Amino acid sequence: MNNFGSVGVASPDHADHDGPDLELLRAHVRVQWADALEHDDFGDDEDFFEIGGNSLLVAEIMATLGAQLGARLALRLFFDHSTVNELTRVLAAHEAFRAPAR
Repeated sequence: MNNFGSVGVASPDHADHDGPDLELLRAHVRVQWADALEHDDFGDDEDFFEIGGNSLLVAEIMATLGAQLGARLALRLFFDHSTVNELTRVLAAHEAFRAPAR
């Protein structure tokens, strides 16, 4: 079980009653960024590395988010999606959110 509510989206642009609440997930991502950066003075479309982030903080953030999801998250996800909005979308589409076969 994860801390993001129910699981099960196939696409980051499609959230239904079985999918995670993207706003809740975005809030979790944002909190992790703010904790790691020690400030919350950034927009959801700002690049993490342009607002003071570094690779050590990426590892910290992804470890924490992965623990919350109950999944191991590749650091590459963050490097390829380095804004709150991009990371939220890719995490919503991540295997950890997919519903089990019924």
